[in-house]
Amino acid sequence: MYLKSLQLTDFAGVGSVDLPRFEPGLNVVVGDNEAGKSTLLTALRAAFFQKHRAGGEAVKMLAPYNRQARPEVAVEFDIDGTAYTLRKAFVQRPSADLSWPGGSLSGDAVEERLAELFRFSHPGRGDSKLSEHQGAFGLLWVEQGRSTGGLDIGVGKDAVTASLEGEVGQILGGERGRSLVAATKALQDRFFTDTLRVASASPIRQAEERREALRTELQAKLALRADYDEKLDRLRRRRETLLSYERDDAVAKAEAAVEAAEAASRAAESLDRERGEAERELRHALAKRDGAAEILRQRDKLIETRGRATQAAEAIAASLDAFRARAVEERSEVARLEARRAEAKAAADQAEAADEAIQLRAELSRKQDELAKARQRIEAARGIEEELAELRRAASGAGLDQKALAAIEAAEQSRREAAIRLSVAAPKLRFEPSAGQAVRDAAGEAVATEGSVDITGRSVFDLEGFGRIVIEPGADAGAVARDAATAEAACAGLFSRHGVASLEEARRRVQAAEERRIAADTLKARLGAILPEGLSEAAAALELREGEIAERSATMGAPTEENETKADPSDSRAARRTARALLEAADAELDGMRRRAAESSAQLATAEGEAGFRHAEAERLRREHLEAEAKRSRAALAEDLAAAEVERTAKAVVLDQRQRELAGVDPETVALTLQSKRRALVEIRRQVVALREEAAALEGELGGHGLTALGEDIDRIEGEVTVLERRLGRLNVEAEASKLLHSTLLAAQREAREHWLGPIKTQVAPYLRLIHPGTEIELDETTLEIRGLHRAGVEEHFQRLSAGAREQVAVVTRIALAQVLKKGGHPATVILDDALVNTDEKRLERMHLVLQKAAEDLQIIVLTCRERDFRGLGAPLFRI
Repeated sequence: MYLKSLQLTDFAGVGSVDLPRFEPGLNVVVGDNEAGKSTLLTALRAAFFQKHRAGGEAVKMLAPYNRQARPEVAVEFDIDGTAYTLRKAFVQRPSADLSWPGGSLSGDAVEERLAELFRFSHPGRGDSKLSEHQGAFGLLWVEQGRSTGGLDIGVGKDAVTASLEGEVGQILGGERGRSLVAATKALQDRFFTDTLRVASASPIRQAEERREALRTELQAKLALRADYDEKLDRLRRRRETLLSYERDDAVAKAEAAVEAAEAASRAAESLDRERGEAERELRHALAKRDGAAEILRQRDKLIETRGRATQAAEAIAASLDAFRARAVEERSEVARLEARRAEAKAAADQAEAADEAIQLRAELSRKQDELAKARQRIEAARGIEEELAELRRAASGAGLDQKALAAIEAAEQSRREAAIRLSVAAPKLRFEPSAGQAVRDAAGEAVATEGSVDITGRSVFDLEGFGRIVIEPGADAGAVARDAATAEAACAGLFSRHGVASLEEARRRVQAAEERRIAADTLKARLGAILPEGLSEAAAALELREGEIAERSATMGAPTEENETKADPSDSRAARRTARALLEAADAELDGMRRRAAESSAQLATAEGEAGFRHAEAERLRREHLEAEAKRSRAALAEDLAAAEVERTAKAVVLDQRQRELAGVDPETVALTLQSKRRALVEIRRQVVALREEAAALEGELGGHGLTALGEDIDRIEGEVTVLERRLGRLNVEAEASKLLHSTLLAAQREAREHWLGPIKTQVAPYLRLIHPGTEIELDETTLEIRGLHRAGVEEHFQRLSAGAREQVAVVTRIALAQVLKKGGHPATVILDDALVNTDEKRLERMHLVLQKAAEDLQIIVLTCRERDFRGLGAPLFRI
């Protein structure tokens, strides 16, 4: 599909737009915010997918805001070499006309023809839901703000699927494959949950629960027998202990000890109350003494503060004249230094201009040398790339990796272990016939009698002179034989699948692949050391630098003979530094003097304010001191303090006497003794009651127990547990086999589905290399949405990438899907509405290369408000 032109009249917020000459490849439409760029995309959707007679809110939004008008859109486009002209009008007098060389349609017939051309279906009755009916164009036409959210492939998946089926065919397996997977899943579900835990309804779980129930019952029976013996011994011990309490008269003795401790406690409490009263009286006297001392201290502090304030006022008044004289001198010095600094500035500017001209020529010469070295590195990198390509070609036919080798080694180990188990588990039959008599098998063949015969299944032998003997081995021997055969077949199957004859051959092939990988890693390390940024980016940078140097050389012109002979960079740089140093010295001296002048002015103002404040403060303190002395003199305050101290001393003597009396009886010891005696009485009474109750309970329990049937129950339960354990072994083997079968089928199905995503990854790869070298994309095999990236061996989830990275990966993936759709015969024009707003300047240049490369096969229209970002793209620009 190729859009040729677009014309809008009275469409949404756009009065009139005419874009007459779209190119088949890359096109850029630029306009300011609110100019109507997104409206162009809305108009195209309406022209192709919106019925002209439709109603509802979606169609009403096509009309201009707050005025009556008839929204019209006209589009010229080309599909499969046929040129079409489409005109539609909405809301008022709706109409639709489609014309092409040799034909035309009008009205509803236009809508049906558009659905055939663009392979979509119209919505049903009600408001239009274009996002659910526009087919692949919801994928290819990216609206503003949707570029970072992934593909949002929606119903476009049907078109992509159809194109992929045309290229790689249907997914392997079909209905039979799905039925087989479902059958193995059902077999696995008999034993396991979806997370491969043992299911609650599994026969294994039921057997385990029955076994645990029997074990629990067995333990209970054994515990009953042990409990009976233990209770007899405990009853004897409790009776002896109770008798010792009664002989010692323990309860009466404990009661007497409690009464004595309570009397001592009452005496100690009386002494403690007296001590508390003396302590409260002392605290009252102490507070009275401290109050008097504080009042006296405040009076002394007021006297001292008054003296300091008077001295400060006298000192600040004496310094004012000196501050004023210094300020006048410093202002004169500032004026002189400003004139000197202006002279130094003019000289520095002249020296700097001369030096910059010389340095520019030296920088140009250095860049030319760096350019030659860059060319050499690129040539070396290309040689390494050729060696890497040779290693990749050598490794392309290998197909055997460490994972496959581990599987082969595991299968070989399983085969050996199965053979060993078979040799151990199978019964061995040895014949010792009488002289001249023979032993024959069921087929009549003679059986050698020198050694022994392993019996792994039902066996029949004819014994001359005796008759026939039939041997039926146990089920375990047959199962071991089947396991051995299965392991042998699995091992042979792996050898055949990977094209090797033995485990040693597989190991040799994996070792060779590892050596190739090491060589490739070495070459990649060398390539990274030479060109860390990558060959393609280095080549592009080289081209840009060549252009920059050529442009700078043209701008500067050829050096004159005078410049070549007289221009000495070291002399000009030294002159520049000298002039700059003189200017900096003048600046520093001027700044220092300005600071000193400002400080002097500030000090003068501060001193003047301080002088007024100190004088007022000294006067206020003088008045406060006179008022305080008038109320109560300092001598009277000193007498108050002495009287309070005498009272405090008397109260302290009384408190000391009370504390010595209380210490003599040790109140803590008295309290602890009372608590101990009370607890001892309670515990002795509790022990006597408990011993009597326990003895009575034991006598009652022992009278109701019997040991008659316990032995028989224990023997029966142990037999049932043994049978269940054998059954569990067989069920576990069956369950593991069902899980292995289902996982093997799923792995095969996933391997087949990987081919389904191959064409998309093939189309994405060259674009992805331009913006993220060494990166591989991961797509969801069911929804085709982007799952993540593989970079340097690390898997990164798509939603955890930065907004810019998500935007770039989504755009190149849409372009790749557009090429897949085009190969499948679907119309595939790509429209990006401000889809690269989160991309940084460096990556934007790489995205320009992506767009230019994709435009070789596709028509791409970029809608943007940032003309500067796309000015160097080389595509035609259309302004609205």
